Amino acid sequence: MKKTSIKDVAKAAGVSTATVSNVFSGRKPVNDDLAAKVRRAANELGYTVNKAASLLRSGRNSVVCILVPDLADPFFTSLITDIEHLARDDGYEIIVGNSDDNSDVEDGRLNAMLAWDPAGAIIIPCTDELPERLTKGTVPPCVLVDRVASFDVVDTVTINNVGAGQQAGKCLGGLGHRNVLIAASDMSIEPIRQRAAGVQQSLEVFGGSIRIAELGADPERGAELLSNWFEANDPPTAICATNDMTTLAILRFLADQKIDIPSGMSVVGFDDYAWMSARRTKVTAIRQPVDQIADAVWTQLLSRINGQSGAVKNTVLESELVVRDSVQKLKEQGNYWGDPDVRYMFGGHSRG
Repeated sequence: MKKTSIKDVAKAAGVSTATVSNVFSGRKPVNDDLAAKVRRAANELGYTVNKAASLLRSGRNSVVCILVPDLADPFFTSLITDIEHLARDDGYEIIVGNSDDNSDVEDGRLNAMLAWDPAGAIIIPCTDELPERLTKGTVPPCVLVDRVASFDVVDTVTINNVGAGQQAGKCLGGLGHRNVLIAASDMSIEPIRQRAAGVQQSLEVFGGSIRIAELGADPERGAELLSNWFEANDPPTAICATNDMTTLAILRFLADQKIDIPSGMSVVGFDDYAWMSARRTKVTAIRQPVDQIADAVWTQLLSRINGQSGAVKNTVLESELVVRDSVQKLKEQGNYWGDPDVRYMFGGHSRG
């Protein structure tokens, strides 16, 4: 079957090919009614824009690539959505890649995306190591986001991860919790280590301390690992997540064990989505400023695309503690898990 061309769309809409081109490229404004007529004709004919050909004709690449570790993670998809809206307003399209939390996959996806010769790149590394492609050869303007250690090669945008942990630790310490479990996704990642360190720093002021359970990126598997941890260790009085996936793992584990929140266990989540407040027990959480992160990322990348030079820029934003119902003041004798006089059953074993 012959592929529909721009001439076919122009004929069907009763306009010139230049008008059709302007509708899809945005190079020149087109009357709204006329643009709608062109788009209807294109939809009816099944016409799609050949991006590669458009780039060759225009001499300007309006594509920006975004590479993230896991598209199943709502934090990354929320960030992509916000960036996409900003990019579209400035006449750019985005291409998204998923590294599956694998550095080898990351290298391959990055090379493939850069082969498009994009105007810029936004990368959330899957490890603390800078992707090798960024240190070799020619790369477009680039901004690293979120999983950032001490990179000084390209611009970065992240949150104050130590400060985020301190907010959670201060909240729990002020409520009497001295024995807190950190539900970490992966302690090999610097931001996760920083968040755990922040909780520890705040708890030390109250005479408390943390322990750490690594749960990975899959909430279901994380709930199983958390169950195993409780089997082998004395229980905490509170659990603090380090990202949205560990928040889900915690809630899954507590639901499976029929443990009430916060009477049976206080919980501080990380990231903040509608479902966290659409529960019978609303979740206290550290909220990352996703919209501010997206704005900072796009503003910095666009400035580099437009020729800004100078030293690497490192932007650090602050998170917010949103207090809801999943934490409570610890009673003098401890809560259900922390009270030494309470015998409880766990996984078929009695621990008192």
